[in-house]
Parts: sequence; C-alpha cells; structure tokens
Amino acid sequence: MPPRSASRAKPSGPDFRTVEPAPLILLKGSEDYVATRALDRIKAALKAQHAQLEYTRFDVAAAAPGELATLASPSLFGEPRLILGEDLAQMNDTFLEDALRFLQEPPDPEVTLILRHSGGNRGKKLLDAVSASGVVVDCSPVKSDNDKLDFVRHEYRAAGRTIHPDAARALVSAAGSSLSDLGSAASQLMRDVPGDITAEHVDKYFGGRVEATAFKVADAAFEGRSEAALRLYRHAIATGVSPVAVTAALALKARQIAALVDHRGAQAELAKTLKMAPWQLQQASQLARRWTPRAAAAAVESVAQADAEVKGVSRTPEYAVEKAIAAISAKI
Repeated sequence: MPPRSASRAKPSGPDFRTVEPAPLILLKGSEDYVATRALDRIKAALKAQHAQLEYTRFDVAAAAPGELATLASPSLFGEPRLILGEDLAQMNDTFLEDALRFLQEPPDPEVTLILRHSGGNRGKKLLDAVSASGVVVDCSPVKSDNDKLDFVRHEYRAAGRTIHPDAARALVSAAGSSLSDLGSAASQLMRDVPGDITAEHVDKYFGGRVEATAFKVADAAFEGRSEAALRLYRHAIATGVSPVAVTAALALKARQIAALVDHRGAQAELAKTLKMAPWQLQQASQLARRWTPRAAAAAVESVAQADAEVKGVSRTPEYAVEKAIAAISAKI
C-alpha cells in the first residue's frame, strides 16, 4: 500500500469558511476564533454524514506511547472518528514520534485527524510533513483595521449578503476589539437585518459600544463638537473607560493632525509612519484641513498637560481631561 502522505494531494489552502473534512488537517496560527470556526465546520459536516461520530480531544503534551494509534483504531461498532490534537507547540517526544509514524500508514477514510499549531518551532519535521500531505487552514491573527475590514467583507460575501463600506468601517470601530466580538456582531446583523447592512444599522445595534470608547471622544473633540465630546467622555468614564485611555486616544489623534496639517508629500510613507490604514489616513487628512499648524501645536500641548495630570500631577484626573477636551474642541 502507498504511504499515507503519497495518497494525498498537496493542500489547496481553504480558509475556515470553506474547509471540508479530510483525513489530515492542520489548523496553523494563533487566532483561536478562526481555528474554532474551522473545527466547528468540519465537525458539523462529519456529524451530518455520521450521527454516531466519535470525537476525541487529545492532549499531545501528555501522550502515551501508541495512544494516537489506539484512538485511530476501529471501534467495536466501527463509528467514524474525529481526533483533535491540541497545541503542537506543547507536544512531547512520544507524540512526535507516533505522529510521524502515523503519517506513513495508509489513510483510514473513517478517521479525521486535526492538529492545531498556534506557533513556535517545536516539531518542525512533523509540521513540514503535515503541511506537505494534509490540508492547511490559515489561522493567523487578525490585528490591523485593514485585516478586520477584509474579514468583515468576506463574512458577508460568504453569506451572500452586502455590507456598505462605511458600515463595515463602523462595525470594526464598534466591535473590532477581538475577532470573536467582530464575528458575533457581523452574524447578529445578518440575522436581524434583511437586505443590505448600512451604517445606520450598525449605529442602531452597536452605537452605544462605539460611544463608550476613548477614540469616539477624541474624534468628537478634534471635530470641534465640544458638547458631544464631553457627553461621550462622561459616558465613557461611567462605563469603566479610564482617563488615561482617553488621553492616549487624544494624543494619537493630536499626533495625526499635527503630522497632516501642513503635509505636502506622498501619503503612502506617512501612512506607514503613522501606522494608519489608507482609509484612516484619508479621514484624518480631511479633518486636518480644518486645523492650522498653530492650533494643532496648542492641541498637542493641551493633551500633554492632561496626560501629566492624569498620571499623578492632578488630584482630579477626570476634570483635567475635561479641560483638555474643551480646549481642543474650541480651537477648531
């Protein structure tokens, strides 16, 4: 019989939304939400075919000799088996040896082995063998706003739905602190809203979450909306946002405005320096046109003073930030 690795085609690289059951699957990357979605999809597909599916979570850090082969062996009633080997970075030498041996055996169509690797170089030989002969699902972390926007767009495209660009950006701002939150928010909108998703829908469902953030306070202040900025700030403080977080958001916005207010060069390099996505830079550039260099410098000074006060100089840090917000919004 041909070896296990020779009987499989090279992985086509499906993502977590499209992956199908296969004898050997590697979930590669540290994003738990993506790995969980992939696992749930595979498990659901197998259960739809086999109601009596045996599912085993296998601790590869405490594997005993021959344990993998035992789990993969036919059961008394011949039920199909799904085996999940969790985190390969922690596997012991016993599992490494058994897994390499397992890959040389002919594949059993009744066995699905899923291995999860969240990072590190432990067992590179096994990782290379699995990557060459199995299906690899990319579970890399999603960190930048651009990546989160891509995630949202793909979620709706995969579901045959449409979300407007400004709605996608608003959703990332409202629920983008983690991919799990973002995925849940996108799913909720699809369940509750028929047709296209607009920015108004996002504001209706998640506006309160946006308003409680430090960045929403900073946006209002630098747009000159003094009353809104102070109202949002007081609401943010009441819901647990610290004054330090607000001054950090104000400082970030102040640096962006100061860099853009008199900028005449190429924006691509500036976007890289400021660590901003192109759409973020475009929005900030539009706002910076309403500022003068002198006003921008004064805003930076106001934020610096507030930052010093909230970190120990003042006994009333909340009021110190209110003064900065009022000063900033009055300069535009």
